[in-house]
Parts: sequence; C-alpha cells; structure tokens
Amino acid sequence: MKETTREKMMCAALEHMAKHGFKGTTTKCIAKKAQVNEATIFKHFKGKDELIHEALAEQMNQVKTKVDRFFHTDHDHIRELLLAKIDFIHDIYESHRAFFLLTIKEKGSRELQFMNPSVFEYMTEELEKELAGMADQSMPEEEIKAIAMIANSVLMTIILEKMMAESYEQPVRLEMKKELLVEMLIRLWGR
Repeated sequence: MKETTREKMMCAALEHMAKHGFKGTTTKCIAKKAQVNEATIFKHFKGKDELIHEALAEQMNQVKTKVDRFFHTDHDHIRELLLAKIDFIHDIYESHRAFFLLTIKEKGSRELQFMNPSVFEYMTEELEKELAGMADQSMPEEEIKAIAMIANSVLMTIILEKMMAESYEQPVRLEMKKELLVEMLIRLWGR
C-alpha cells in the first residue's frame, strides 16, 4: 500500500524527533526528510505541534492495537505467555523503533502528556490482567502486579539498553537469554 503524503510527513517527524528531540525538529527538517515542500506541511497540519501530536497519537494507537491483539490470544501457561511476550516486545520495538526512541528520550515532556497511560504502563496493565487469569485464587493481587511489573521492567531495560547502544553506536552491554529470564520469572510465580 502506498504511503500518503500525510503519512510520509508523520513518519519523517517521528524519525527526526527520535534523533534530535522535539526542540531539535523543525517543519523545515520534517519537510526535507519527507521530501515535500515545507508549505505542504501547513496544508495538512496547523503547525509542528499538531503534526507531532497526530504522529504520536497514530503510533500509540497502532501499538495499543498490537498489544490488545497479543493479549487477546490464548496462552495456556505462564511459560508460553512470557516467552511469547519477549518475542512480541522485540517485534513491536523493531516495527515502531522511532516511536519508542522518542518516548524514552522525551519522557516527561508536555508533548507526551496526552499519552496516559504510557505504552509501557499499558503493556504492564495488560500483562497483569493476563497473569490474573492464570493465577490461582490464593495468589494475592499485589504479587501478580509485582510479577507483571518486574517482567515488563526487565524487558524495557533490555530494549532501553538496545536503544542506547543504537543511539550512541556502541555494542549492547546487556544481553539476556529469554529462557533464563522466563525461568527466573516462573520462580517468582512459584507455580
């Protein structure tokens, strides 16, 4: 499917902001990267802020749709769920790299305030729901939340390490085999 001019501009904005941040990105930079005239941006958007907001909102919706689809797939056992989630997190990062780089780099900025919950919080909430469905009645809700948070925190740390290595053109320092990670989480699960 051919990318529309509007989509090209939103993609260019995300890619440029992932490298240079919100303040380092201008409509002129976006136009150059999208290979359009700067006036074209203003035909589609009121300005840089609207373009940024729409690009981020579109990416957030795409990511949430993928998260929802993933968590609405049946997983029979926690091991299967966690192994699949590691692959899912890797795949979603690869397909939305600029979005993740930008949301990490600009965390706490006013441009990201509309994303509530954040992608990371949303994934943790969905994992909590899935784990709650697998847990027996004796497992306290706090433990389920803790395991979901630990699992997501470790995965996000691995992604953050990868992002930093890419940003600074350094080797990844933290590599963890997914099977080892899953075994450690299952020990916490105690089942």
